[in-house]
Amino acid sequence: MQFLQVLSLVASASAFVASDPLEKRADIQYNDSFDDLATTIVLPQLFPVGLYNGLSYGGVVVLRPIDGVASVLPHSPPQHGGAAGPLDLLYLGDLTLNTFATLTRGNTVKSFDLQDFYWGFGTDTGTTFGLAQPGTIYVVGYTVSGQELTTTFSYVPDSTFNARLTFAQLPAGWVDLQNVTFAVANSEPISERTYIALDNVRHINHV
Repeated sequence: MQFLQVLSLVASASAFVASDPLEKRADIQYNDSFDDLATTIVLPQLFPVGLYNGLSYGGVVVLRPIDGVASVLPHSPPQHGGAAGPLDLLYLGDLTLNTFATLTRGNTVKSFDLQDFYWGFGTDTGTTFGLAQPGTIYVVGYTVSGQELTTTFSYVPDSTFNARLTFAQLPAGWVDLQNVTFAVANSEPISERTYIALDNVRHINHV
């Protein structure tokens, strides 16, 4: 009888150990507002975002628009991220995309889930001065297993200057990502002179 009780306890303990995941990971939520990063109004090109909250922002600088003469305004003032570069071209299959920004997991992040973000288009003048521009943003992501995910969002500014950013929520399935690219698919009047404004980029890092 005691032998059966001991055997039962051993079996229960084995089942408990087997159910415990071999690789534990922590999930950390972030809301990238760019407000805690250094920049200047005159030369934002000197202040790239770089590694921020576990993810590396490629081609993105920290912008602090001047209220009254800015293309677009941050969703959460005083700053937002901005990607510009009229000479940059990104080739994805049959698509040729102009300005683009990349979001890549850092060395301490196994993967990340992209949830939503605020965005808009402005005129690339080297500063935040300019006109808001309507257009479409193309977003492509790759999971750690190599699966490609794509989606697009449209932007219609609510004013010529000081336009508000619009909200974009990623479809279900944008999880376990290794990198994401945001690119100008089209904009008016000139796609090559468009910059992408990003703010409040929400993501979950798996570390």
